[in-house]
Order: sequence, then C-alpha cells, then structure tokens
Amino acid sequence: MSYVPYSLMNRVPAPEKASYRWKILKDHIDTDSVGVEGPGNLDPELNKNRRLFKIYCDDKILSYEGEIFGDFHGFEPLDDYGTGNAGLVHIKLNDGPNGKFNWV
Repeated sequence: MSYVPYSLMNRVPAPEKASYRWKILKDHIDTDSVGVEGPGNLDPELNKNRRLFKIYCDDKILSYEGEIFGDFHGFEPLDDYGTGNAGLVHIKLNDGPNGKFNWV
C-alpha cells in the first residue's frame, strides 16, 4: 500500500530498495491498517530474518501486530508507521526460536 503521487512518478528517481520490510497483520485499534506495508521503498522479495513485532501506545496497550524481515534495528515499524499514524511509542520484537517478545 505504498503511495507515490502520479505527478512525482516521472520526476523523482526511485530510491534504492530498503534493507528491511514490515507488514501489519493485526490491528487492535480499528484504524484499518491490516495489510499496510513499509517502508515506501520496500523490496517485496525480502523474506530473510523474519521476526514478529507488537506495537503499543504510551499506556502499553497493544495496538498493532506484524512481521518484519531483513536487516533492521527493531524500531522501523514504529518509526515508519506506528508513531505518525496512531501516536504509538513502544515496540516489542520476538527473539525468534522461543517466541518470547522483548521491549526494544
């Protein structure tokens, strides 16, 4: 669901593909965000290093759940979408094998 205005499509060179991509899988705050992906220059073929994330508001109420792939630090879904779209400020990532979620 990345969007580039038509007027800019032929004037702005396409950025290099990002080293990560993420997708919202569950929306607990009804903002119609399921399926939203980022960043805008994502590589849809990037499927390595899959981790799950959970994004929370300041009161630590779960708002979004999703998945992230590639080379990332952990804050990318929050920085790219969660904070600007819904004012969210906390994120947890699962540690992989045992599925435990930890604050980033």
